[in-house]
Amino acid sequence: MTLFVVDSKNVFGKSVGEAGRYNVRILPDSECKKTSRTQEDMAVLNYEVLDGKYAGGKILYDNLTWKNDDVETSAKRFNTVLAAIGVPDGTPIASIESLVRALKGKQLNIAVDWEHSEYTGKWNLSVKGYYKVDQEGSKPNGVERPSGAPNSSAQGNGFASQQTLQGVDPFADGSNYNDAAMTITDDDLPF
Repeated sequence: MTLFVVDSKNVFGKSVGEAGRYNVRILPDSECKKTSRTQEDMAVLNYEVLDGKYAGGKILYDNLTWKNDDVETSAKRFNTVLAAIGVPDGTPIASIESLVRALKGKQLNIAVDWEHSEYTGKWNLSVKGYYKVDQEGSKPNGVERPSGAPNSSAQGNGFASQQTLQGVDPFADGSNYNDAAMTITDDDLPF
């Protein structure tokens, strides 16, 4: 009699350490909840990476809300996921709860990037896009979890921080602008 079978993919400590695009499976613990303020239906999808160096790693808490006051945008939001997993056009969806049950175990490719949580103060991977499974496999992009809080002054004004721009050559397109002196007179300025 066998107690269990060893599976190196079924271990604690598996996580995804880089942003990028990943082939994933929607996990059985995904669920339908109500939003706290408006009590609208929300799909909470959890994913497991299927391949590559982060195989077995989890990407958690992708919250998709059905906004009753914006049905058109809500339909687009959910259709994007359904198109990625290959649900045929014309398939009726009875409820977000039944949809979440049907999504469990389905595979797709998701694009994720780091996002700072105001709630926990931590950086977490956040889903930014949904695509069909990539036959070439998952593609981490090398961007690892940032440390510390985001630069609030750069975050709020839409401009990158000076630290972000270090080493960036705006003339790296092959132009020889770096060889010529640039003179800007008061007449060239709009103020």
